[in-house]
Amino acid sequence: MINNLFIYWFGNVIVEYKVHSYNRNGLCVIGFMDDHYPVRSAFSLLNQVIDEYQKNFRESWRTAQADSTEPWPYLDNALTKYQDPAEADKLLKIQRELDETKIILHQTIDSVLARGEKLDSLVEKSSDLSAASQMFYSQAKKTNQCCSIL
Repeated sequence: MINNLFIYWFGNVIVEYKVHSYNRNGLCVIGFMDDHYPVRSAFSLLNQVIDEYQKNFRESWRTAQADSTEPWPYLDNALTKYQDPAEADKLLKIQRELDETKIILHQTIDSVLARGEKLDSLVEKSSDLSAASQMFYSQAKKTNQCCSIL
């Protein structure tokens, strides 16, 4: 496995790519990824491509005399699918899902805590209202005792 940095100047813009290569028993696969593509995902992708190549073409590459110009639909699909590194690396995909779940969980906990504070406020107001109504009742009772109907 090899991992090298490749810098390309395009006008006034510098574009950085990483060149990843993987050799399995003489069959080599090379990938040019942008600098931000995770290395683990890159090698996972290269491994999947070489697996698929061997499944489709078996050992025919050993006797090839020239480069093949035949289109290989899998490669086109893989280039599209693996633009997202999480598609190539299941562990990265799970980590992203866990991070998203953690954010949602934090928001839910914050919401529950806010509701708890509101409930505490309502309980306090209810207690105040109950005390005020008891005081009103006792004063009304005293007021009604001093008055009698003749």
